[in-house]
Amino acid sequence: MKFKLIVALIVLVALNSCKTSKNIQNQTVNVVENTSISSITNKAPYDPRPGMEKLKNKYEVTKSDGTIKLKKPMHFLVFGDSKGSVHMHDVLKRADMLNPQFSVTTADFVNKGAGGIGEELYKKLDEESGWFFRKYPTWPTLGNHEVSGPKDQPSEDNYASGVHNFGDFFGLEDPLYSFTYGNAKFIAMDWIKATESKERMDWLEKELKEAKDKLIFIFKHRPYYTVGNKSYSDVEGKSTPVTELFQKYNVTAVFSGHDHLYYRTIRDGVNYIVSAGAGANIYQLKRAGDAIPGDAYYGRTVENDKEFLFHSAEGEEVRFNEAMYFVVSVKVNGDNVTFEMIDTEGKSWDTFTFDSSK
Repeated sequence: MKFKLIVALIVLVALNSCKTSKNIQNQTVNVVENTSISSITNKAPYDPRPGMEKLKNKYEVTKSDGTIKLKKPMHFLVFGDSKGSVHMHDVLKRADMLNPQFSVTTADFVNKGAGGIGEELYKKLDEESGWFFRKYPTWPTLGNHEVSGPKDQPSEDNYASGVHNFGDFFGLEDPLYSFTYGNAKFIAMDWIKATESKERMDWLEKELKEAKDKLIFIFKHRPYYTVGNKSYSDVEGKSTPVTELFQKYNVTAVFSGHDHLYYRTIRDGVNYIVSAGAGANIYQLKRAGDAIPGDAYYGRTVENDKEFLFHSAEGEEVRFNEAMYFVVSVKVNGDNVTFEMIDTEGKSWDTFTFDSSK
């Protein structure tokens, strides 16, 4: 009975969060300067909107037919799941060398984001990674560790506190939001599954529908497909009402984290990429049997916990004895979208160009 009550309260918080999400897109377009101060860092929050607005003013051109073109091809990075790891330093160093226009993330930058411990860990994140968040507009997402907190606190309290600390640090009113840049729309989804409420599903479909002829990129924490060690109740690995929406509205790519590895697959015409190699412990490839021909993936082997494996889209495999950490680079030039997995040493492991016009 107690468990059911906790679940109900968490869903209630999620529903209230979703209601305000419907207005977030207009806020992202119009905000140019954030004058608020984070109570955690005592400085301006790491709000990506002002920097993104500068990019739009510099590179966007509106044509006579209303379409928006870019003076310079789009380039952004995708990374996540550091959880305070020392390896995040090398990941951001490589990311800086790649000189993206902006980044979208797949969450879990702190191990616990709720309560007083969350505040302390966000301060640490500020000290170690704030320089990158300030230099490049970095769009955050809410993962399970952002809403994790003291064990002696009820789950619904940790969720509410985690959302508050997340918003305070990044200056965003709601973890559900969207923004546009050039010919693309980006939609951020949070930790709670969209299928847990009609309001969330309605919000998602509305955002997808409004994208019209734009490329659509989804970024979130929990994946829909994986080859890692997450359970099937957590990551279904099959078509769901949400993935059916992605197929219906021709979503270009869905970026996620949660399972600490790399995985790229195409399902029903949609690219699904797990980019969860920003420093946290790399997970085993327990569900490698779920991969289909043409998939690329990297993780820890099941047979030997000290061995790592990269499986290319062509089926070739490389094994090595030291974990690598990485980012995913995404370059958009018209209808062509190129995804590239790059490790902290600058080596490219997987490159794939997708023609979104087909």
